[in-house]
Formats: sequence, structure tokens, C-alpha cells
Amino acid sequence: MMGILIMVPLTALIFGPFSQYLSQAIANGLVALLDLSSILTGVVFASVWPFLVVLGVHWGITPIQLDNLARGGDPLNAMAAGATFAQMGIAFGIFLRYRKNKDLSSLSLAGTVSGIVAGVTEPILYGFILRYRRLIPILLVSGAAGGGLVGFFGAEMYSYAFNSVLTIPAYGPIPQYVFSIAVSFIVGTVLTFIFGLGKEADASIATESTNTAPESKEEVEAEKEADDKEELVEGKQIKIQSPLSGELVPLTEVEDEVFSSGAMGKGAAILPTDGTLVAPFDSKISSFFPTKHAIGLTDENGIELLIHIGMDTVQLDGKHFSSSVEEGQEVKQGDTLVNFDVEAIQQAGYSVVSPVIVTNTDSFKQVASEKSRHVEPNDTIITVVK
Repeated sequence: MMGILIMVPLTALIFGPFSQYLSQAIANGLVALLDLSSILTGVVFASVWPFLVVLGVHWGITPIQLDNLARGGDPLNAMAAGATFAQMGIAFGIFLRYRKNKDLSSLSLAGTVSGIVAGVTEPILYGFILRYRRLIPILLVSGAAGGGLVGFFGAEMYSYAFNSVLTIPAYGPIPQYVFSIAVSFIVGTVLTFIFGLGKEADASIATESTNTAPESKEEVEAEKEADDKEELVEGKQIKIQSPLSGELVPLTEVEDEVFSSGAMGKGAAILPTDGTLVAPFDSKISSFFPTKHAIGLTDENGIELLIHIGMDTVQLDGKHFSSSVEEGQEVKQGDTLVNFDVEAIQQAGYSVVSPVIVTNTDSFKQVASEKSRHVEPNDTIITVVK
């Protein structure tokens, strides 16, 4: 409610008018730039188009495009195709380089297909480019290459359509247009494949060969341990101990996508074998849900840790949970925080898999979880590198 009370007046009185004026200024600048040089316009417009989309001011270009269509053809949307296909190329480059990483490969392939078929690249823009900022220069270079070629060849859009493979007949001359967007796609793919997403993503690539089977059980176990072990970067290492007894599982295997996708932050999950939750390190209780199913801790290093007991257990409204601690209290490692009835929660139809999340992951160099195994409260499950 407070968010709505604040944002609605700001949107109506400040953001809305500002966006309108900004859109008009951008549109006027594009018209002037078109009169100066179509090649330069293509380079500039394709470079900034994704960021206009992020700001939401790209709709200010639509009236110009419609006016151009009424006059015979629109060069602007054809130029924007350079940026659109550059994003598809970036997603495809991620798929090629990280095809052994289940999460990256599935997301990047889905983004590539949605772009090629429907011209929808927001999943790529928000899911990869704004997350891995080293992709921004690649987007600028590959988008500018295609946009500049569109301007050079004088390609235009003759009926309003999103930029995708299926809408190619809406543009012309078709051979020159196809060549231009192909350059954007190929440059984006190649540069992304070469430079990648960074050390953290590169460390996630599985090294096990799919063609050669190990000769013994010992080799199988050794290779599995090597794959599960994430190489740590340099810096101060802070160990987070397990708050529960149970089986440590990868966060990606949690049923709730909010946790498994990493949207809340990085960490691990535990399938508990008993119902005693203890403090994983010396910390302060920064938040504690009234239902006692989730607790937030903050330590002296600034780590903000969320421990969520079970999935959708908020619906139990505190039933089967008990605790004597409260928000703002200082706790020591090993202090009991919450007691809960594992069997009763399961009988009520809820999963007891419990994510342990570093919610301010972006504040640290690395957040690495240990390999899957049985853990006790004194075992390290997460290493944070500061």
C-alpha cells in the first residue's frame, strides 16, 4: 500500500511527463540525425535502442515510424533490428559456450527462440545483458554493425511488425536487410562465445566428458566431487555453517522457482532430518516472520542470510513452529532459533526443503555452496568471498 501511495503520484506528476519530454527529444534528435546521415543514424539508433526499451521511452519513436510508413517506408525499425538480432546472437553465444550448464543453456536457448520466432528479446535483455554487464559492449558493437549496414543499404520496413525471422518479408530490399541482421547475429554470437560471462559463469561449466566413461567407481566419485566443487576467487573467505541436520542439495533443485532461479540470491538448500534450526554464525536477527517459518540474520561482515523452512509453509500460519527468540536479538553460532515438527509439516502436504540464501549476493565477490552430502550444524555449507 505504501509503495502504491508513493509511486502513483510520482508516476503521474514526475516520471510520466519526464518520459514524454524525453521521448519527444529523442524522436526529434533521430529526425535530425536521419537528415544528416543514414549510416550514422543506424549505428547510433541500434546502439541505444535496447536502453530506450529499458527506460520505456521507445514508444516515443512509434509515431515517427507510423508517419514514415504512411510515406512509403520506415528505416528506424529496420535499424532497430540490428539491436534485436544482436541480442539473439548474444543468447545463442551463451548457449554454445555454456551448453553443459543446465540453467544457462535452457534460458539462453529459450531467449534465442523467442527472439527468432516472435521478436521478443526482453528475456535476453533483462535475464543476461543487464545481469552480466560485460555483455553490454558486445551488444553495442554487434547492434551498431547491423544498424549501420541497414542505414548503408537503405533498408526499410513496409508494414508494421516486430523484428523476427518470420517478419523478414515486411522489410526490403530483403537480401540487404537479411545480410545486415545476419551480421549483428553472428558478431553477437562470436564475441559472446569468445569472451563469455565471466569467471563465475565459466566455473559452472561441467568438465566431465560425455564420450568417455570412467574406468572405476573411485574415478566416478572423484569426477563428481570435482564437478560439484566450485573454485573460489581471491579474497576474504567467510564460512557459513549449516543451520540444520539433513541432506544438502543444490538450490537449483528447489521446487519454488523464486529460490531455484537465484532471484532471491545464491545459497543452498537442506532437506532436514530433524526440526531444530540453529544460528549458522554469530549474528543479529534482522527479521523474523510472525509465522516463524522464515528468519533473516545479519553478521558483522554484512552478510544478509535468509533461512526459509519448507515451501509455502507460510500458509500454516505458525502451526507446527515454535521459537523463543525475537527480531533484533543477538545470537551466537549454534543457538537454537526455531523448533518445528518435520513429520507434521509433511503430513499437512508441505515440502520441508529449506533454502539458505545470501540475499545480498551482489555485495560480495562470490557466494559458493558446498557439494551435496549429509550435513550437521557444524559443517560448512556456503563460502562467501568478500
